[in-house]
Amino acid sequence: MLSLETKRLIIRELTTADFDDYFTICHQKEIHPYLSHITTNRDVEYARFVSYIQMVYGFYGFGLWGIFKKDSGTLIGQAGLECQSIDEESEIMLSYFLDRRYRSCGYAAEACRKILEYAREELEFDRITAVIAPDNKASVRLAGKLGFTFVKDTVYQNQTCRLYVNEEGTKA
Repeated sequence: MLSLETKRLIIRELTTADFDDYFTICHQKEIHPYLSHITTNRDVEYARFVSYIQMVYGFYGFGLWGIFKKDSGTLIGQAGLECQSIDEESEIMLSYFLDRRYRSCGYAAEACRKILEYAREELEFDRITAVIAPDNKASVRLAGKLGFTFVKDTVYQNQTCRLYVNEEGTKA
């Protein structure tokens, strides 16, 4: 099971024991609009969650991982890498979200930096993208801090978004 550590965080594969906390975070009003594919049906989402764990982590060797506070073990969000089609191009995309109680504490930057480091050093990815809704100012700022640059406007999952890219050699 993959596990990455930072000063304050553990970033690891999710397990079925994490589902209740994950489901609660996904349905926070600040997060759910960006996760429109997640329904309010717990049974459906649990089945999807288990399937994701069984299929994605083993097949790709990466995925969307849980972000846990090191001192308490509390799940505070999710971050990781996904294979996505953006404008008919296959891309490796950095994605994340945090429980509203843990925002503005530097956790997203800390987790995403570690994931980018892992993507470069272990997975040898030289291009990583991020797709961000234009009104998501905090994520736009974070993308800049992580070395992403704006490329173009695009439509992703039926929403107008902005495509950002972090190329080899760009430091997070």
